[in-house]
Amino acid sequence: MRKTGICFLILFSCLRAMAIEAVVSHTVFYVNDPAQNNQLKPNLETYWQVNPRSVHYTTTPQKNIIARIKTDIAFTNDAGVIKEDHFILQTVPCTINELNTRSIIELRRYFVGNGLIKMKITLTDQADTTNKFSYTDSFTISPPTDVAFFSGLQIIDTVIESSAKSTFSKNGHQQIPACSNFLDDSKKTLHYYAELYETDQVSKADYPLIQKVTISKKPNDTYYGNFVKKDTIIPGKLSLASGSFSLATLPSGNYYLNISLENNIHKTITSGNLFFQVMNLHPVEEEVVKKAPDLANDTAIENVTVLDLDKTFLHKYKIGEVLAMLKMLLPVSDPMETQNINNFLKKPDDMYMRYYIYNHFKAINQKDPGQAWRDYSEKVIEVNKRFSEHGTKGYSTERGFMYLRYGEPTEIITIENESGTLPYEIWQYNTLTQMNHKDITDAIFLFYKRDDLLSDYQLLHSNVSGETQNKAWRSFLYVSGQGGNNANSRAEQYIGNK
Repeated sequence: MRKTGICFLILFSCLRAMAIEAVVSHTVFYVNDPAQNNQLKPNLETYWQVNPRSVHYTTTPQKNIIARIKTDIAFTNDAGVIKEDHFILQTVPCTINELNTRSIIELRRYFVGNGLIKMKITLTDQADTTNKFSYTDSFTISPPTDVAFFSGLQIIDTVIESSAKSTFSKNGHQQIPACSNFLDDSKKTLHYYAELYETDQVSKADYPLIQKVTISKKPNDTYYGNFVKKDTIIPGKLSLASGSFSLATLPSGNYYLNISLENNIHKTITSGNLFFQVMNLHPVEEEVVKKAPDLANDTAIENVTVLDLDKTFLHKYKIGEVLAMLKMLLPVSDPMETQNINNFLKKPDDMYMRYYIYNHFKAINQKDPGQAWRDYSEKVIEVNKRFSEHGTKGYSTERGFMYLRYGEPTEIITIENESGTLPYEIWQYNTLTQMNHKDITDAIFLFYKRDDLLSDYQLLHSNVSGETQNKAWRSFLYVSGQGGNNANSRAEQYIGNK
C-alpha cells in the first residue's frame, strides 16, 4: 500500500487541498445468481482513488488526523435511476508524517443489469463542503452468453496473498485494482487480471485451448517485442487469467493489453482488450524491441530521456484548451486514435491528455513537436474563420472537419436558391488521399442544410471510403423527395450516381 500512495502523489504533486482530486475506473465481472439457477449475471466493480493531499483533515483525541468524504453514487438508464449508494468514507487515522505513505482507495460492487448504463460519482469533503469532485461515465454492460467469454480486463496495483475478508478480497488474495490506466516511471511491472467463463461449452474438437495475453500498439494487433504470454486452459465454468509483464523494455507511449482464447488451430473463440499508457523515461534496450514493426509510425517517446511537460509547448494551455486541442485532432485521427480521444473527452485527465497530444505532434516532428502543433493550429485558425457558425467553432462543423482531414477542395460549388432543393454545397477534389492512405480521383462531398436559417451544412453523401455514403441522397436534398429529373441541377451534374 505504501507504493500505491507514493505513485498517486507523483501523479498529482499537490501540496495543499484545493479541490478533491480523484481517478475512477470500473470493470465488469460475472457471478452466479442462486435465484436464477446459478446463471451468470454481471457484477460491476467500481473503484476510485483520492489524492490524500486534496482533502482536509481533522485531529482526533489521539492526535491523529482523519478525513471524511461523503460519497454519492447513482446509476441510471433510459428508464431512470437503477441504483443509488450514499455513505461516508473515513480514512484510517494516521500522523501527518505518515500521510505521504497512505492512499485513499475504495471499491464497491453493484448489480445494475445489462445495457447502456450511466454512472455519476460525487465526492464531498466533510471538512469543507465546497471541496468536491464529480465524475460521470457511460458504458454498455453485455449480458452473459452460453459460449466462452471474458470479463473485462483489470490492471492490478497491488496483490497480497491473504485470506482476510475485505472489500478487496478475491481468490485468497487482497487484490487492489489500479484506478488509472497510466503507468508512470515508478511502475516497472504491469499486473493484470481477468476471468474466463463457460469454457466447458466449447466443443471438445477445439481442445486444447490456448489463452494468450499480449501488449500491442493497436487493439488485438501483433504483439510488441516479447510481450506475449500463453497458457493452456482446462475446461470449466470459470478460469482465472492473471499475470505480469515487466515494463523495463517498453518505451513510453500508448498501448493495448489484449487477451484471447484460441482453439487448437489458432482460431480466436473470444477476446478482449484494454487501452493503457506508459511513461518509461529510461527503457532498457533490447534487440527485439529495435526490430519491432511500424516503429516509424510509432507515437512512443522512447528517445526522450526526461519529459517535463512544463517545458513543452503545452505548458501554457489550461485544461479546457487541452480538451479543445484533442477535439481538433479528431479529423486527422484513425479509428483507434478517435476512440482514445473520445475516451479522454469522456474521462478527462489533464496529465494523460497532455502526454497524448505531445506524442501526436512528436510523431510528426521529432525535433520540434511545438512547431508541428503551430503548423496545425494555423490550419485550425483558417477553418474557424471560414466555417464557424451559430457559436460553433469551425473545426467542430462537418465542413471544417473535412477541410482539416483532406485539405482545400479543388472546387466548391455553393447552391442556395436552386428550385426544388434545400441549400447545398458540393466539394470536388481532383485527387484525394483517403484515411486508408489510398488515393482516389474525382472525390465528391455533398453537404446540405436541413434548415437554411438555423442549421449548418451537414455531410449528406460522399464517394470517399470511410465517409458517409448515402445512395439515397436525392430523397433528402430535393424538397419533393424525388429529384433526379432536373438535368440542370448542379447536384445531378456533379454527383449523379457516384
